[in-house]
Amino acid sequence: MGEPRNRVVQVARFGDPDGLEVVVDAPLPTAGRGEVRARVLASSVQYTDVLIRRHLYPQTAARRLPFVLGYDVVGEIDQLGDGVRGFQVGDRVADLTVVGSNAAYRTLRADRLARVPAGLDAAEAATLILSWTTAYQLLHRAARVQRGQRVLVHGAAGAVGQALLALGRLAGLELWGTAHGAHAALIRELAPRRSTTNAKTSRASCRAGSTSSSMASARRAIAARSRRSSGAACSAPTATRRACRRSVVCSPC
Repeated sequence: MGEPRNRVVQVARFGDPDGLEVVVDAPLPTAGRGEVRARVLASSVQYTDVLIRRHLYPQTAARRLPFVLGYDVVGEIDQLGDGVRGFQVGDRVADLTVVGSNAAYRTLRADRLARVPAGLDAAEAATLILSWTTAYQLLHRAARVQRGQRVLVHGAAGAVGQALLALGRLAGLELWGTAHGAHAALIRELAPRRSTTNAKTSRASCRAGSTSSSMASARRAIAARSRRSSGAACSAPTATRRACRRSVVCSPC
């Protein structure tokens, strides 16, 4: 019986999806010093992967073709390299890899790994690595939000947007979100207390954590804004007013 082989999805040429190719007989990697080899259980497909494939992502612009896609990974260790401590064969781990994880097997640096609980679904765990880490960093490392603050999330139906709504609620924030009207039901599910839909631009704007009196005030402000000739002052959040001036014409609830 021959040596086991690997299966990967790689970029053969930059551009459209037909530049991708599946290689079913790639060499099986071997864990080097300080590395583990993992059998890939899940690797998400992100919009960032599209940018990489189109040669538009700065972090991978210098890479030579062909190379394997895969921004993140959840896998099960099946081989330990020399010098690895704290992990053993069979452990489930996760990593933010940028490339290389759309594969059946890949090697990973042991000092960069996060443990994944055995009972957690691998695909669900993979959704947390890039999108939810990005959202957490935006809220708590970049913006340094405080409970009770008001936050506007553009593209709230996207992966990072959904994570911002969920993590924002946990942080006690007053949330506003914008999304295409087709995604209004999803946004209401994530921010269920109050919502408004913009029929003219097919955008949805949803608010969570508000009281009925403050929501009524917001409705009046949005309705006044929609009647642009009325001259009524808008008491919506500053960021919302700026969005309205740029492109959004809001309708009352």
